[in-house]
Amino acid sequence: MRVVRQSELVAANLLIEFIQQKRIFENGVLKTYFIDTYHEKKMNVPPTIGSPSILTLQTGTKALEGLIAGVSKGILVTGFNGGNCNSSTGDFSYGMEGFLIEKGELTIPISEMNLTGNMFTLWHSLVETGNDPRLSSSWRIPSLVFEGVNFSGI
Repeated sequence: MRVVRQSELVAANLLIEFIQQKRIFENGVLKTYFIDTYHEKKMNVPPTIGSPSILTLQTGTKALEGLIAGVSKGILVTGFNGGNCNSSTGDFSYGMEGFLIEKGELTIPISEMNLTGNMFTLWHSLVETGNDPRLSSSWRIPSLVFEGVNFSGI
């Protein structure tokens, strides 16, 4: 673990403004692939980038409280407790904890449940994004609302 000085954070934020942004998806259409130098040679295509340095998802207009208020029955996932994802098939299973949502309000805490499904179909069920991206990592992902997600262990 490395302690980062405030001046380094400011410098990093300034640098980000000068880095060319590439859209991965635009209006639901795939615009680019992550092609590193190894796969460039193997596939005989020009390289793009091996992986993103900062991945962002377009934010919505509602705060987390507004997203919760719009859910009649659901689960707010607040943390994951391990799990796995098959990168070939997209199948996943993650342990999670959170709160039950009933009539737009958080009711009871839940834990030791599993969230299961397929990544390819999960992203098709995204219905809303929040206006609250986490700024603590290289991913800038806001709160997300999905429909039809599979939970077990209630």
